[in-house]
This record gives sequence, C-alpha cells and structure tokens, in this order.
Amino acid sequence: MLRNLFLVTFIIIMTGCASPQTNTVQGKKLLIVAGNGLNTTYEDSPAANGFLFEVGETFATDLGNKLEEFGFESYLFVSKDAATYKQQYQRAVNRLMTDETIDGVAEIKVLHTKDAKVNEIAIYATYFTTDLMTKGCDLRTSKNCYSVKTLDKIGDRKHLVVDQATQSFNDTPVSEMVTDTALFIYRSEL
Repeated sequence: MLRNLFLVTFIIIMTGCASPQTNTVQGKKLLIVAGNGLNTTYEDSPAANGFLFEVGETFATDLGNKLEEFGFESYLFVSKDAATYKQQYQRAVNRLMTDETIDGVAEIKVLHTKDAKVNEIAIYATYFTTDLMTKGCDLRTSKNCYSVKTLDKIGDRKHLVVDQATQSFNDTPVSEMVTDTALFIYRSEL
C-alpha cells in the first residue's frame, strides 16, 4: 500500500513538473495552390486533363486538412482556368502577402513527364515560406523604411501517381503522401 501511494505521488509530481509543449506553427497561415495552369495539359484529351485536375485538387484539399490538424490555418486556391491562372494566383498571393496574413505557399502540380528515359505521372509539392524584408531604407538616416514579404523556395516533394517501372498506379495511399508533404512543411516552419 505504501509503495502504491509513493508511486502515485511520484507520478503526480512528475506530471506537474512537465513543461507544456507549445505548438510553434499554431495560427500560421498557408496558401495551397493547385489546378489548371500548373498541371500538364493534353490538347485532345479533356478526360486526361480532368484526371490530372482531380488528382491535384484532391491532394491539395487533403494537404490543407492535414496541415490544419498540425495547427496551421490553410487557404485553398484551385484554378479551374489555365488561361487566367497566373493573374488569379498572383492576385491571391499579393493580397494575402500585403495583408500579412500568409506565412507560406504550397504549390501542387500534377505533371506527366515523357521522354526517351522517363514516362511517369507525378505530384510535385513545392513549398515557399515568406520572409520579411526591409526595403527603401536610407542607410545614413534609416528613413523611408518599409517592410515587405518575399517568397523563398524551401524545397520539393515528388510522389509518383503512375510509376514507369511497374507501368501501373502507385499503390501508396494518398494519405501517406499527404502526410509526408505536411510533415515536410511543418518541419520547415519550426
């Protein structure tokens, strides 16, 4: 009995001394970009274009949900029109960076690479973090200074959809690929 009382007291003391973990990414805001304008486009195959769009949109949506589980706030931008993609994307990034509400951008592309050596379809996730810079400063007087955010490429993740070696769909669950990319982004922001 005395031994059990000592054990319970020890556990309570150790629990009270443990420092709480703080989540350093809590509240950081990320923009996830996917869709037409980023993916490979086939001129005569709307079905193939639709497949690539669906893969990119699904991956981006699942990535946003996984990042929110880690404590991020995510915004999703899925382009449905390749012709206006660049203007829409630039407008969204500019607005979010101007409002200082964005801490990073994840760009999701679904690309078909085919040449003499390679024939594969893969999801490419590129992550950019925002860096705060000071511009316009007169170094002698420190006047006219203003802060701007710029994007800095952190790295890429590649996940095969159709594997050249097996000439079949990759059997790795999408959730594992999403988790791998989310962990990459999470570690980049620590």
